[in-house]
Amino acid sequence: MTDPLLSGDRETVHLFSVALPEDDLWAFITPDPDTGAYPLRDALGVALLDEAQVEGAVAEDLDGIGLTGFLTEGIGVDETQIAAHRARIDALSGAVVIVKGAAFDGARVPLTPMPPLTHVGSWHLTPAPSTMEPLTAAAAEGMLPPPPPAPPGPRNRMTLWLLIGVAAVLILGLALGALA
Repeated sequence: MTDPLLSGDRETVHLFSVALPEDDLWAFITPDPDTGAYPLRDALGVALLDEAQVEGAVAEDLDGIGLTGFLTEGIGVDETQIAAHRARIDALSGAVVIVKGAAFDGARVPLTPMPPLTHVGSWHLTPAPSTMEPLTAAAAEGMLPPPPPAPPGPRNRMTLWLLIGVAAVLILGLALGALA
């Protein structure tokens, strides 16, 4: 019994061959805006699939770079993971679809690929290098300037008008008292 195929984390990349003529590939991997039908989503057996995280290609159209190069250089799959599968991947012909784990909105869901899909493999993206070196630019020196003062709010204006009104009443009272 084989392990079930899971969507994996956001850094997972799945490659499927698609047994369709290349002219039909684009309709297969794109949701229909009128009906909401999404053949790729249905063929994967999932409820949600972000089309922005799906790449379609025709293997023969990747001259020079090849499908393995497209996966490693174009998508960012870790080359050390894909090395053992290079010959099998580069031997593929016709339509293929690449689905990133981010297409499932971070949910780890089981995938049940059905025809015309055939699962070729799943790998992870190359981790981004991370360094915790201190910044050396002159702009990184010193302290941040203090935030600008907040503009006076309606309460401050009301208080000002109240004080002006009280002062006017006092001045008016003094002027009337001096006349009497």
